Amino acid sequence: MAHNIVKISNDAKQKAQYYVAEYLKCKADFNYFCVTYIYLELPGGDVLFKPYQKQVDLINLIQKDHYVITLKSRQIGISTVIQAYSAWLVSFYDNVVVGIISKDGKEATDFARAIRGMVEKLPEWMKPKGGESGRGFAKRTEQSFILTNGSKVYASPVAPNAPSKTLRGKAVTLLVIDEAAFVNYIEDAWTAMVPALSTNQKQARAQNIPYGTIILSTPNKTVGVGKFFYKRYLNSLTGDDIFKPFTIHWKQIPELANDPYWYKNQCALFDNDPKKIAQELELKFLPTEGSFFESQTIEAVQNSVKKPIEVFKMYNGEIWVFRRSEPLKKYIMGIDSAPENGVDKSGIAIYDYETLEQVWEYQAKCRIKDLVKIAKVGLNNYPGIVIIESNSYGNQVVEELMESEYGWMVYREKRGEDNRIPGLSNNIKTRPLMIDALYSYVSQFPEIIRSERLALELAGLIQKKNGRVEADEDCHDDLAFASALCFYVKKYDPQGIIIDTSSHSQSIADMVDTLDTNFGRDQADLNEFVMTDIKENISKIQESGGLIDVLSWYKKE
Repeated sequence: MAHNIVKISNDAKQKAQYYVAEYLKCKADFNYFCVTYIYLELPGGDVLFKPYQKQVDLINLIQKDHYVITLKSRQIGISTVIQAYSAWLVSFYDNVVVGIISKDGKEATDFARAIRGMVEKLPEWMKPKGGESGRGFAKRTEQSFILTNGSKVYASPVAPNAPSKTLRGKAVTLLVIDEAAFVNYIEDAWTAMVPALSTNQKQARAQNIPYGTIILSTPNKTVGVGKFFYKRYLNSLTGDDIFKPFTIHWKQIPELANDPYWYKNQCALFDNDPKKIAQELELKFLPTEGSFFESQTIEAVQNSVKKPIEVFKMYNGEIWVFRRSEPLKKYIMGIDSAPENGVDKSGIAIYDYETLEQVWEYQAKCRIKDLVKIAKVGLNNYPGIVIIESNSYGNQVVEELMESEYGWMVYREKRGEDNRIPGLSNNIKTRPLMIDALYSYVSQFPEIIRSERLALELAGLIQKKNGRVEADEDCHDDLAFASALCFYVKKYDPQGIIIDTSSHSQSIADMVDTLDTNFGRDQADLNEFVMTDIKENISKIQESGGLIDVLSWYKKE
């Protein structure tokens, strides 16, 4: 009998040691906890959760950077992994508070209920001790629950009549805003929550407790209810926000990409509506009424974006490289400048002069002197012509580049018959032509746009009642305008081509191609005249440093 007691005691001791080791292992490694103990309620029974790699990558980013904004396709399991992460957090840490906000009360409640279900299915030895029937719960309702370790989960919609009261009085350490692009009054709720949220997360950080804010959604419009998500996601791309961007498309999930029926069935659920499919499955921000570009153009632009092949952090911003420079090619650079401490940013965009494919860009809030340094980096690698918007702070950029070894590349705007002034002024005469050129090239050739942040700026351009085209309030258009400078010169004043006087025939051919692109081949007589005029005046071209006054050609009989 005594022998049996000793045996049972030893088994209990070994079991206790196993539980302790397993508990510590789960607390230290969310991924292990997830694949070992999280069960999902699916038709036919509970199934062990096996996250795919992009879900794991998202959680790793949250644990590293704490503030993450996620652009995702519909029904791909991102909410599920966030729910599992929340269940892990409240089970292994004391007094943490998870706050859930969604587009309505039902969505928020369902999110919280899913977390509760995951906690309920954990082994009894893993749950906090005590509570209802010893199962770890001190309190459970439809919209919230409290565990005996003091950790809590609250779900809440944003009340239209009192958005500032959302989750008021809740010491939230992990905030999840689900379907953020569809939550009405979320901007007001966010503004009201930030002070308390910052304090609570600071305390969690001091105690080495995981914390953060997770914003996730499919895209919506760029204005109205979708503006909060659009603006924050765009700012995250530019590095001008605390949030780190995370994008996940359904094609990045092998289980879905290899399923011959999944995409087809999803499209059917959206009534095969192209706009719904573009938005809910293909991650496209679609413009709304009053937007400058048509929705099909914006969709095509977003389809053309590429990941930069290189990214360099410089002076509070990032250089994005899409294509390396090639010998003997000509490039065109546009610079839109702004003061370092102002609302706007400075932007630089570079395009291949011949194809107008975007090859390089920079965006930041930086000093003008630093912007000039960045411009020199671009011109050194992509020589050609640089168009500088010369109003206000742009004058300083013009002056500094004119005094540098790149002064010969600076575009000169025609003032009068024989006078050209460095830079391009933004006025009632030139701005409509810049906007027209931007619209023309982007609409006809959306594939030339490579940058996601530029693509989203284009999606956010609106035409106001007075006819002025610009970014919506609190948004940016600096890269779009830097591009418009390039397109203006390409379309209306391609005088900045640098003539290689050692190879006149090729230079003339380049010029004729430019005219053909912009004005069509029905102007053969004009092209013949252009070729003759260049040949006759090649000496003048050499004296002027290779600059050709194309606009003057159209005044001749």
